[in-house]
Amino acid sequence: MDYLFGPVLSRRLGLSMGVDLLSSKTCNLDCVYCELGKTHCLTRCRRRLVPPDKVLREIKSRRDEAFDHLTFAGSGEPTLSLDLGEVIRQAKKMVDVPIAVITNSTLLTSPEVRKEVAAADVVLPSLDAASQKTFQAINQPAPGLRIEEIIEGLKAFRKEFRGEIWLEVMLVKGVNEHEAELIARAADAIAPDRIQLNTVVRPPAEPVDPLSEDKMQDMLEVFQGAELIPDWDWRVPLRTEVLLLDLLSRRPCTLEEICALLDLESSDAIKYCKILERERRIHRRMHGGKLYFHAPES
Repeated sequence: MDYLFGPVLSRRLGLSMGVDLLSSKTCNLDCVYCELGKTHCLTRCRRRLVPPDKVLREIKSRRDEAFDHLTFAGSGEPTLSLDLGEVIRQAKKMVDVPIAVITNSTLLTSPEVRKEVAAADVVLPSLDAASQKTFQAINQPAPGLRIEEIIEGLKAFRKEFRGEIWLEVMLVKGVNEHEAELIARAADAIAPDRIQLNTVVRPPAEPVDPLSEDKMQDMLEVFQGAELIPDWDWRVPLRTEVLLLDLLSRRPCTLEEICALLDLESSDAIKYCKILERERRIHRRMHGGKLYFHAPES
């Protein structure tokens, strides 16, 4: 597959089938914390980056598989693709799951882009700054992008969009934490359905540091009603590991079965399967359109 990836185990979106409408790392930001590394193509220009008919063929070929969201994300900023709106509209005719868009919010200043993104069911925008100085420091934008306009674009999108908005705020030590109150005020004015606070837990593009878990807990006093989404404790509890490996060595299971049989929350089951899969202690396979996990017998 050239344009679809996954399904990816996502603690926010469950089993997420990714759609990448970009080529290489194409973005209008070069965020210091980006887990994808430095931006190769820094541009504000929207254009056709991949053939939309081929993307739609791939979606059609995998529509019968089990996944919780069809998610437009990938190797950069999806709103840079001129085909985003049309591909979302056509995809909605093919799949029965919610469609999500992960965006850096920058192009929501455009009424046309807002209309395209509004065809989705869930939108996950980000906001890491409230002043231009901090925006430059943490997001390193392409010339011409203004944070004040981006915040106004998010407010306009909230008024126009009837689906769910989950606003992510990435907090980086010594870069934007001092601006937390101003960002929280902007977030309140945008009025998203969720505010999700994150910090640097995966290898970043530049040598920047996370906020400590205690500091992130303090941020919940600043961002009232927000939730924390970082994975500080990247391990499987020993008892759960033994039970999960024993279960999966006896028979393959779906995520739903793992949750039911081991009495786990979905987000925890996803996290544990991600860890064990990365360690190559469990494996995945598709059968009957469903994703199963299995482990070699002990």
